[in-house]
Amino acid sequence: MPIERGKIREYAAATGASRAEYLDDPFAPIPPTFLATVVFWDDLPRVFDLPETRAGCAAIGVVPDVRRLLSLEQEYVFHGEILHAGETVDTGLRLDSVDLKERRSGSMALVRFTVTFTDSAGELRAECHYTSAFLTSVGGSA
Repeated sequence: MPIERGKIREYAAATGASRAEYLDDPFAPIPPTFLATVVFWDDLPRVFDLPETRAGCAAIGVVPDVRRLLSLEQEYVFHGEILHAGETVDTGLRLDSVDLKERRSGSMALVRFTVTFTDSAGELRAECHYTSAFLTSVGGSA
C-alpha cells in the first residue's frame, strides 16, 4: 500500500483535517484515521471467507453473508513513528474472534479482526482492530 502525498491531502481535505503539514509537506504524516483507506488497497471482506471465520460462525449457527454485515467499530494502534508520504506498507489480515451476542430481535455474530501495516524493513507500524457483526433475525436464521 503506497502512502501517497496526494492521497493524504485528499483525505485531509475530505475529513476537515486542516493541519498545514497534511496539505503542504511533501513528506506529510498521515492523519490518524487515514488507514481506513486500506479498503481501497486490500480485500478486507476476504476475512469473512477464511475457514476459521466460517467455522466460528457455523459453531454459533450463523451463515456469514456480507449482505447482512454491519461495521461496528475500528480502533487504530500505532507502533513507533507515524507513517509518512513516500512510505510503502504491506498489509496483513488476521481473524481475532467470532462470538455470539444475543439481542431482543435475534442474535448477531461479532467478528473481530485486525489489519496490520508493516514497513519495508518488516517493522509493525500500525494496526487497525475491526469489529463487525452478521445480523440474524429472530430465531437465529441468517
